[in-house]
Amino acid sequence: MKHFLLISLCGWRHQGEYKKAFPTDSLSLSAALRTHRSKSSSLPLTVDTPIKTAMAVIIRNEVFSCFVFYGVLLVIKMYIIAIITGQLRLRKKAFANPEDALRHGGLQYHREDPYVERTRRAHMNDLENILPFLFLGAIYSLTGPSLAVARLHFLIFFAGRVLHSIAYLFALRAPTRSLAYTVAQIPCVSMALQILLAVAAYA
Repeated sequence: MKHFLLISLCGWRHQGEYKKAFPTDSLSLSAALRTHRSKSSSLPLTVDTPIKTAMAVIIRNEVFSCFVFYGVLLVIKMYIIAIITGQLRLRKKAFANPEDALRHGGLQYHREDPYVERTRRAHMNDLENILPFLFLGAIYSLTGPSLAVARLHFLIFFAGRVLHSIAYLFALRAPTRSLAYTVAQIPCVSMALQILLAVAAYA
């Protein structure tokens, strides 16, 4: 009997607490809903998706951030050489397309110019080498390398490509351009080998 009374008293107490927390009458329920809506409207909307979480983790990766820094600089360098090529075409009146030549004086300007071709080749060489680097560097950054070692890879490639472009644009004496090209390939080969070693177990 004592146990029954104790259980009943506890039940009444919890029932009272339940009613306070979760009102069942219509007036109390409406008031609670209005309070909840007013509080919810004042809170900022935040969307936390798996993609945003993954991106935050990647950006906090020091090696990946270092790679992004040098990668963006290389892309800017490519844009600069593309702009130089276009400006030289206008200045030398050497257009690759007849419609451009007609617009700037006539079909006689639908021709090649050695200086324009030199900058165009420098730009094409950048495309052939920087795009593979961007792929290799991104994957390499996610394999967990040392920050100091990774930075050395990225810096050597960046310096090699800048020197290669300077040697191409200003026609520096050989083998300056070839040496710059070769030096820039060393970190790419190194990153490719390290990536293969990291994923070989899953192949």
